[in-house]
Amino acid sequence: MPETQRLDTINGTILIVDDDAGFLESVRRMLITNGCTNVMMLNDSRKVISELDRGGISAILLDWIMPNVSGAELLERIVEAYPNIPVIIMTAVTDTETVVKCINQGAFDYINKPIDENRLLSCLRKALLVSAYEERIRRLTAFLQGAPLARPEIFNEIITCSSKMQGVLMTIESVAPARSPILITGETGVGKELIARAIHRASNLSGQFIPVNVASLDDEMFSDTLFGHVKGAYTGASEAREGLVSQAAGGTLFFDEIGDLGHESQVKLLRLLQEQEYFHTGSDVVQKCKARIVAASNRNFEEMRAKGQFRQDLYFRVCGYQIHIPSLLERPEDIPLLVGHYVDKLAEELGKKPPVIPQPVLQALQEHLFIGNVRELINMVRQAVALTNSRSLSIEDFPGLSAASDDNLRIIKDKFYRLQATFEKFPTLDEIELLMIEEALHATDGNRLLAARMLGISRTTLLKKLNLEP
Repeated sequence: MPETQRLDTINGTILIVDDDAGFLESVRRMLITNGCTNVMMLNDSRKVISELDRGGISAILLDWIMPNVSGAELLERIVEAYPNIPVIIMTAVTDTETVVKCINQGAFDYINKPIDENRLLSCLRKALLVSAYEERIRRLTAFLQGAPLARPEIFNEIITCSSKMQGVLMTIESVAPARSPILITGETGVGKELIARAIHRASNLSGQFIPVNVASLDDEMFSDTLFGHVKGAYTGASEAREGLVSQAAGGTLFFDEIGDLGHESQVKLLRLLQEQEYFHTGSDVVQKCKARIVAASNRNFEEMRAKGQFRQDLYFRVCGYQIHIPSLLERPEDIPLLVGHYVDKLAEELGKKPPVIPQPVLQALQEHLFIGNVRELINMVRQAVALTNSRSLSIEDFPGLSAASDDNLRIIKDKFYRLQATFEKFPTLDEIELLMIEEALHATDGNRLLAARMLGISRTTLLKKLNLEP
């Protein structure tokens, strides 16, 4: 079985519906063997809709010919009530008419019995990927239409009013429920660990958030810190040690500065991600990794991969999703919020009354080039609050800060108040629409019918928007 077919990262449950109990069990074992531990079986088709009403179903494997309620009847009801749950039909009937009928009714795909394992896993993975893309596009659409975050309390530690950062938070809500690894990129000091902790909270995991800065670990320390060791594994190992992978079971293991990982450690991390297995040092007993992996770095991975400094296969393993955090220079509108928040917080820590922050000081801070991002801002505010004896902060309280120029401030705003991650200038609605269509077509490998379903429009409307004949 190709490793890429495994279903370890599926979040949610796969529901198998068939009136043959023996067949149900064989498919269940097939899925569990390949990493999907959340499998539900039903041999009574009358219970399917009530089960779907409870929620949590990611995909359905549905028999076509069953007593009580047939697969054809169920498919119609499922597509109408739960259009976002992919349905894969399983049947021994192989005539073309049945296949066409299934697809026309809204089935994602069709598999012949007896089930071919590779075909089943490939089909399931594609269905779940399309479903995930659909969810992301729905959230992107909601964000563009001004919809609020579903769970804003998750992001209480993140101080922002920036549209760019709101997009980041919306992305977190979209991808966090999956168990795929996430790579967070951004300059030093933008708050990558804060984002990682928000991902952990948004994932609804029961385990701990365990951070580890891998830049400070050589290869030997990397193995011992992550995987632990048994008693007597090496000289000085007088007691067994539980590794961080074990401590993070059921939670999140956060690799900070992963771009600084040595080559040998990269190989070990790759195996952990591929096989979801590891060994305590000095032991030949295999251990299962039950932690969600989130990594962060300020490095340029494209450049590192081109130079052979970071493994291509490890990059694609770590980067199940990538979240880029904009620098403070790209979101100067956040500076007044951040300054106000940290002035209050640091004054409270020092037992002082928070000093007033005059507008000229805020303007000067907004024009300042924060090379160290939020971390540098916090340090500047800490020093200013600690040293001032005045009821009001002045520019002199911030070494290196100069009075803001209206012209310079306007240039900064003109330069960064835009969707610069994708567009060279502020996009029109037509450009946003085209981007969403391209994303949908990319997610469905060019399947226009599925892309239209993802976008919530008809195939005819999609073709018209692409200037193609229906």
